[in-house]
Amino acid sequence: MTARWLYRTLVALAAAWLAFVVAQLVLSGQWWLWLVPDIVPPLVFTAVPLVLAAGAAAVPRSRRPVALLCLAALLLGYPLSGWNAGALWTSPEPAPAGALRVFSWNTEYWDSDGGPFYPFLQARQADVYLLQEYLNDGDIPTPVHDLDRLQAAFPGYHIAIAGELVTVSRLPILRAYPLPADVPTTDTGWVAEFVRDKVLRTDLDLGGGRVLSVYNLHLPVQVSPGLSVFGGAFWRTVRDQHAQREPQWRALAADVDANRNPILVAGDFNTSPAMGDLRKVPARLHDAGALLPSLYPASWRDRDGLPRWWRLDWAYTTADVRVHSYEFGRTGGQSDHSFQLLRLSVP
Repeated sequence: MTARWLYRTLVALAAAWLAFVVAQLVLSGQWWLWLVPDIVPPLVFTAVPLVLAAGAAAVPRSRRPVALLCLAALLLGYPLSGWNAGALWTSPEPAPAGALRVFSWNTEYWDSDGGPFYPFLQARQADVYLLQEYLNDGDIPTPVHDLDRLQAAFPGYHIAIAGELVTVSRLPILRAYPLPADVPTTDTGWVAEFVRDKVLRTDLDLGGGRVLSVYNLHLPVQVSPGLSVFGGAFWRTVRDQHAQREPQWRALAADVDANRNPILVAGDFNTSPAMGDLRKVPARLHDAGALLPSLYPASWRDRDGLPRWWRLDWAYTTADVRVHSYEFGRTGGQSDHSFQLLRLSVP
């Protein structure tokens, strides 16, 4: 009786997991309600079928059906799992003279922990800084007015600001503007700017007539962790966040498709490898992630003391941009996000 019960349970669990993986592939990025299952750590798409298969090994009768179900789930779920097989055969290459050093970071609210914020930025010695969450912490976002400190910390650099996004560049900025996203909002003033302006494009003068278009991006988060899933406010927030994310994807796709310059897009996508929203990244862009040295690169943790299970920060380039190295780095507790550091050049 016990063996039969274990057999049925294991088969049911394996079948249910396979059904979830198929639903993730079909519904993620298509249905706003699926933003909630989207928050699972990508690692589960390999961990769960392996655990179920290991459990079935102790019950001879269930080995074959569970193994087949788990194998199907493993193969279908691997692209969602966040593993970076490229780390096994791809390695950084020496950057040529003149290669750009680009630093992208979600600061988790501007200089909010009292740590060595500006010295930390200066120590990165970047040519281009793409910084997100240039705002104060609180229930209602409020702007930071830190331009004087920025200019003092980075003399001779050029600065562009839109909403919560700041781009600081040693190279001259030929033009800068937030992408025109048609985001539904009843807010006014700076809060409307904060809600609307989530992608800041700056065209940088590389000299010799060459221009690099850099997109500093911070997409809205999917859910509000402070709300109970049993309350209507939680689900209304998920729907509203979806309505804010979609116009940003469309605006990015439209601008990239019309832009013939070499392109870098980097920032906090609030999108994990498991999410179908990554299919909305314009086809011309290529993930630099194969150069990350980690087999399981992750850039965000839910709270202090917990492991980083999610990669939410990404860097994409067009084929005419050569990325020589790419890494995530820790910030000494100044943010829940790792920073991204790239060395790249435009031939």
